[in-house]
Amino acid sequence: MQDRSLAVVASLALAVVFSAAPVAAQPPAGKEKPQAAASEPAAAAPDAAPSQRKDPNGHTGISPYTEQVLKGQASFVARDIPGSIAAFQEAIKLDSSKMLGFYLLGEAMLESGNMAEAETAWTTAIGKKGTEELHAKVLFCLADLRERQKNWQAVKEAWAAYSAYLTSNPKATGYPATAAERQKQVDRRMKDEKDYAAVKERIVQREAERLKEAEENAKKDKMNR
Repeated sequence: MQDRSLAVVASLALAVVFSAAPVAAQPPAGKEKPQAAASEPAAAAPDAAPSQRKDPNGHTGISPYTEQVLKGQASFVARDIPGSIAAFQEAIKLDSSKMLGFYLLGEAMLESGNMAEAETAWTTAIGKKGTEELHAKVLFCLADLRERQKNWQAVKEAWAAYSAYLTSNPKATGYPATAAERQKQVDRRMKDEKDYAAVKERIVQREAERLKEAEENAKKDKMNR
């Protein structure tokens, strides 16, 4: 099963956030820009995108979307799951085109015990913009969720989709061996359940026959008295 420790989720989110929306590099030593005069503040253009707004030193800051993602991560690590969910939902409102917000919302929903909402978030995430690595991560989460739901045919299909994505996207780091092993285990589980169903049916049939025989014997005893 997937390791969903808080540290793992947090580290992935931070890596994706800062690779997708990096802060502008600092100027080389000795070439720092002078401070703007107090009477002439260096303000961003009114129509500048949030991720392009600059402080008085001319350094680009993170976008409101990223701020909400980081806020959600801080709440997640602090075990404030409702606060985490609220922050990720706000990030999605700010930019619903990115996969990351939906992925993290799914993790928070699962942590809260709401598998249905986690499934909705991850299913939505598949159609959004994100790195190949994050895409693979979402597919992994969906396959793991199917196992929790014990829908074995859907589990097989989910692990197959994850494995196929890794094969067609070599840049996506993942666990193909895990997918293959999980599919084998699901096959064994499905066979065991099928065999058990047949055994259970025979037991029920024998019990029905026993009860019928007991009733017939009781009738015979009553007639012979």
